[in-house]
Amino acid sequence: MKIKTIFIGTSEFAVPILNACLNHELLDLKAVITQPDRPVGRKQDMQAPPVKSELQITNYPARISSHSNAGGELQIEQPESIKEVADEILEKYKPELIIVASYGQIIPKSILNYPKYGCLNFHGSLLPKLRGAVPIQMSILNGLEKTGVTLQKMVFKMDEGPIISTREIALTGTETYESLTKTLAELSVEILNEDLRDWIDGTIEAKEQNEQEATYCYIKDTAKDKAEITADTSVEIAERMVRAFYPWPVAWITIKSGKNEGKRLKIFKSRISDLKSEENALTVSMDDNNLVLKLKDGCLIMEEVQLEGKDKRSGEDYLWLVD
Repeated sequence: MKIKTIFIGTSEFAVPILNACLNHELLDLKAVITQPDRPVGRKQDMQAPPVKSELQITNYPARISSHSNAGGELQIEQPESIKEVADEILEKYKPELIIVASYGQIIPKSILNYPKYGCLNFHGSLLPKLRGAVPIQMSILNGLEKTGVTLQKMVFKMDEGPIISTREIALTGTETYESLTKTLAELSVEILNEDLRDWIDGTIEAKEQNEQEATYCYIKDTAKDKAEITADTSVEIAERMVRAFYPWPVAWITIKSGKNEGKRLKIFKSRISDLKSEENALTVSMDDNNLVLKLKDGCLIMEEVQLEGKDKRSGEDYLWLVD
């Protein structure tokens, strides 16, 4: 007998986990709850969240019919506030299990406490480290040597629920937010496929977290203003910022001189150079056909950039920025 399940998730991190739920032999996926479509870009065109886009791209009506039972089709719900529709959701689907991954709203107690097998959340860090909204970016920014993913039984406190399972990886110092998100999502799928049955059967016991080891991160830590590289930024931190803020919000500097003074230069890809910084910090220069950003303690080769109002191109194609 399959378990009546709801999936709650929004971001790219959630997409592989959704696909694994759709194909899991234990799960009868009744509904997918995700954020509403939002206006994006200069034209403010409406855009579906990645979870919904995945179902649309892969022809979700067909997937719905092939992954539903006689009790009804899989539904997509996009409430502005999940709290306001919690009772309706529970009455409509009567879930025995809820799987959560990077949703973006606080899930009310009524939902957390309802399922027989719990409300289980995939979190992109080794809890209790980096509880909060942006653990993947902050693991890069903090220069951690290892990270991982945690499956926890949710409680009504930020990522404080008991731990069901974890997967750990070493960090190489080359990961971007985009690439590490994919890796941690794959590890989440591994947990789902290898450990969920044991949780359902009761052979895994969730372990309480060590509160003394807890650290936190917040959405404000990755706001656009936090992505600015300034004269006070070290070259090591600047390189981490480029990786942690790719593909969003993208690390940037303000051009300090020349005809482009005051414009933003986004940095999509970079590497630390052996060159010594002998000029004032935040100076853009050229070395051996490389576009170089001189900082207070070293130099950063900018391999892919975009000047405000221009196209994204290689650093070599932007050498004309150098006065």
